[in-house]
Amino acid sequence: MFPKIVYHASKQQGLKVITPRVSTHGKPWVYATKDLVMAACFLGDLGGDFTCAVGRDPETGKPFICERFEGAFNLRYGRVQGSIYVLPGETFIEGQTGWDEEVVSPEPVEPMEEIHVPDARAYLLQLAEEGKLIIKRYPEKIASIPEDDSDLVERAVLWTQQFGPMVVEEFKKYHPHLVDEVLRRLRQGSNNDP
Repeated sequence: MFPKIVYHASKQQGLKVITPRVSTHGKPWVYATKDLVMAACFLGDLGGDFTCAVGRDPETGKPFICERFEGAFNLRYGRVQGSIYVLPGETFIEGQTGWDEEVVSPEPVEPMEEIHVPDARAYLLQLAEEGKLIIKRYPEKIASIPEDDSDLVERAVLWTQQFGPMVVEEFKKYHPHLVDEVLRRLRQGSNNDP
């Protein structure tokens, strides 16, 4: 079953067609969510999961943004402008990426509407003030994010194995105190290869 409408966030404004792009899943897709507030969390993408975790709180059902270090929210969303595009859902498929919030389309999509966001940080803070979004500032955690940040280490190891050593360089910018553990795990993994 297709969602009726979906939402796609982009720093690019004025798009008339949103075309599929290859991302971490290796396939050319247009990525979107079924929830406008969740889409808004992707207006800023600096550092991705290494700066802020994005998800849905199992207790309240609300989308959340959780800083992974002090100042990460402002770093990722400050001085960012963009748009949230409202898209027809006919070509979007669920269950392709392993994240329930995400839907993908293999075809280009023409937006039905564009919501201009001149200041992503202010927009997200307003959503939080309205009770539609939870923002957790470091060192607070939410949902199943571990206190020891072991999920970040695991993600850095996995992505380095998939995409190469530039992942470690990116990771080092945000979590220098965890780099030794990532490198140790990578060496350990290579020692287990036949």
